[in-house]
This record gives sequence, C-alpha cells and structure tokens, in this order.
Amino acid sequence: MELSNLNIKNGLCISLGANIDSKFGRPLETLILCKPKLEQIIKNWINKNQTKKVIDRTNPKFLWSSIYETSPHGVENEQPDYLNALVLIESNHFPHQSIINAKLLLKELQNLEIFYGRKKNPEDQKWLSRCLDLDILWWEDFHVAEEELILPHPRFINRNFVISPLAEVLSRFQKIKK
Repeated sequence: MELSNLNIKNGLCISLGANIDSKFGRPLETLILCKPKLEQIIKNWINKNQTKKVIDRTNPKFLWSSIYETSPHGVENEQPDYLNALVLIESNHFPHQSIINAKLLLKELQNLEIFYGRKKNPEDQKWLSRCLDLDILWWEDFHVAEEELILPHPRFINRNFVISPLAEVLSRFQKIKK
C-alpha cells in the first residue's frame, strides 16, 4: 500500500510495544510513562535545527491510539501477549528529510528503549520479548533502505498490531480534518 493512499501529509508514525516488565513497571505502565518522554524526544528532534522564530511556532500534533493487546507475531517460543500503540505526529516543521536526520531520531528512540531497560538481542535471535520496542513506521514520503533503518517500515502493513491502532488514529485524524 502506498502511503499516499493513507491521505497523510507531514506525518511521522511510530509504533510502541511491550510484553515484559521494564525498570518502571508492567508493560501498561511502561507505555503510559513512555508517552510524554517520546513526545519530548520528537519535539527536540524537530526543534534541533530550527530558528528561534520557528521553534516558537512549532507545535506538533500527537495523535495517539488506544493501547491494544496482541499475540506475539512470528515467534517460535512462548511469550506473553504484547501491548501495542502508535502515535501519528503531524508537523509543518520536521527536519529536512535525510538519512542523517532519520538515524538521529532512531538513535534517540533506541536510547529511550535502553533507558527503560531493553537489552540488545543476539544477532541470531529475532522477536524476543521486550520491555519497550519503538519503531519508526514512516516519515512522510521519505524512503531509505539501510541495514539499521528501512523506511517506510517494510512489514507494518501486514501487522495487525499496527493496522488496528493505525485505523483508529486515521479515523479520528480524518474527523479532525473535516
């Protein structure tokens, strides 16, 4: 599916997931506590290279989904169910689309995961339980295919734990636009 079919302009979308306790509590508490920290990371990332006049006008809109409980996807071993959510951010002042800026955001998200207690997975193991998992799903119409970052996320359209929250956010987003 083309992102343009989603009828989104100036959008950045990030998914959140957790299925084990973090340093700050159970997955539900983790996602709730993470939201303002994630919003601040996004605001700082947007404002990093802006002039004072633009920073004063920069007020991104954060459209949060509800939290959804989903079964682990693509795992072979038994795991607890995940709690998932996503946020769609709308702004007219995102940084210039570049691999450098995308990787700066990715690094900040990874730092937040580490802050909550996430450990790096062994290279040969995917989809292990996580205390916090943050993924950039897309950033406007920016495309990048690097080892550590692919945008738009190559599998988001096939994941119910993304599609259900996305459908919720987009339906509210479309009502706001009317």
